[in-house]
Amino acid sequence: MVTTALAAGIGAAAGVFALTSTAGGGIEHQADAKMLEIGIAILREPARVDDDPMRSWAVRVVEKKSGVSFSDQQRAVLLKRAAGGR
Repeated sequence: MVTTALAAGIGAAAGVFALTSTAGGGIEHQADAKMLEIGIAILREPARVDDDPMRSWAVRVVEKKSGVSFSDQQRAVLLKRAAGGR
C-alpha cells in the first residue's frame, strides 16, 4: 500500500512536471522544471547508504516545485536505505 501511494505521489509530481515543462514560460520557470526533473530522477533510483542528504534534498525540491506534499509515510519510504545498503 505504501509503495502504491508512493508511486502515485511521484506520478503526480511527474505529471505536474510534464504540464509545466510543456507550458513554456520564462527562464525561471524552466529552471524550476529542471530542478523538479532532477529531484524525480534522484528519487527513482534505489536508495544507497551514502545518499541520504541528496535524497532529502530531492524530496524537498519535488514538494516545493510540484506543490505535491508527501505524507510522513511516503517520505520515510523515499528516504529509506536499500536493504543491504549498496
